[in-house]
Amino acid sequence: MAAIAVIILLLPLTPFLVAADVFCDNVKAVAGTLSKNTSSSPVHFTTTTYGQSPDIVYALALCRGDSSDCGGCITNWFNKALNLTNCDRVGYNYRDCIVVYSADDDILAAPSNTTGGYGDSTPPFEDWNIKNVSRDISLIVGLTRELLAATVEKAASMVPTRYATGVMDMERVTTYPKVYSQVQCTPDLSTDDCSACLHRLLGMVNSTMALRMGGQMGVTRCYFRYEAYQFYDAEPLLSLPSRPAPAPAPTLTKHKRNMMWAIPAVVVPLTVAAFLLFICYSRRLKRQRKGSRREKQGEKSEFSLFEFEQLLEATRNFSEENILGHGGFGTVYKGQLPEGLEIAVKRLASHSGQGFTEFQNEIQLIAKLQHTNLVRLLGCCSQEEEKMLVYEYLPNKSLDYFIFGMEIMGRRKVD
Repeated sequence: MAAIAVIILLLPLTPFLVAADVFCDNVKAVAGTLSKNTSSSPVHFTTTTYGQSPDIVYALALCRGDSSDCGGCITNWFNKALNLTNCDRVGYNYRDCIVVYSADDDILAAPSNTTGGYGDSTPPFEDWNIKNVSRDISLIVGLTRELLAATVEKAASMVPTRYATGVMDMERVTTYPKVYSQVQCTPDLSTDDCSACLHRLLGMVNSTMALRMGGQMGVTRCYFRYEAYQFYDAEPLLSLPSRPAPAPAPTLTKHKRNMMWAIPAVVVPLTVAAFLLFICYSRRLKRQRKGSRREKQGEKSEFSLFEFEQLLEATRNFSEENILGHGGFGTVYKGQLPEGLEIAVKRLASHSGQGFTEFQNEIQLIAKLQHTNLVRLLGCCSQEEEKMLVYEYLPNKSLDYFIFGMEIMGRRKVD
């Protein structure tokens, strides 16, 4: 009697267990099909559909252009995924090979929507090197961006593989090693769609990510990676010099040399005379418009827009040793500019409640309050998510010291 009762209780669950087993069996069948078809495909790409509704499985697989064991990569991932996720309705991998399966047919739709994954809101796969570029930051970040952009265009134009690799010879201009790139789209994308998908990914790289020595991002339809070492076996398809070699100077005849010397001999004195007249006139005009005191204050209130890389170098990559304190909206760091000027940098925390409007209001307010006896606002930095204010740095001393100076303070002690 007890056994019969148990059977009766389990009867309502039976359809769900069977359905789950059917979908899981279909995923396993898809795994074998993808592994076989990508191995035999000249572009290592395939799509497939298996089963009947509501347990139908849609799947897509793409191996890297330099893959030596495409089928093995797909099989190994499915073996791990099925053990870990127990046949979830959606599964994906973007590392050594791109594998995506789903109960929905979105992934096999016509590739007019190249935003990847399962719609516009799907975030890309990301994996960044833990090390940052520590020297020649602006130069290296700019050249790396140039390499990726060139490799993107190369991959988009490669038919039918939509795959390209590249290298940037950094060693010609700095001690930084060569940077290697790898870019790929699914072969069923057009040139324009492949380029659009990859440029969307590059547009997601913010100022913090760009400082990493390497990284990779990918969605279902496209992928890129770069590192400061060669991470693939074949020779790069694209090789970029970091800076073109200077063209040889043309040889001048004796007559042309004489003419070249004669031109500066006439032009230079006239230019110098005109420049001196301009300076005299400008100074006279300034004296008429402004008093000397106001002119001095104008020099002190000079406001600058700083680059993010400048402040990164000045604060030693925002080192904890340089922290002066924590405010309501972020952390204040001590820094030093290349010319030796010491500064205090207030870095707005990305999770703080202060948005761009509050940041702009703070700049306007402090700019109006510029005074010889107040800490000067030297400038600011606003680059994507990064928002910072740059003040002059003052050591920890009393206000009397900065208002009256050391000489008067000495007299007060004597009195």
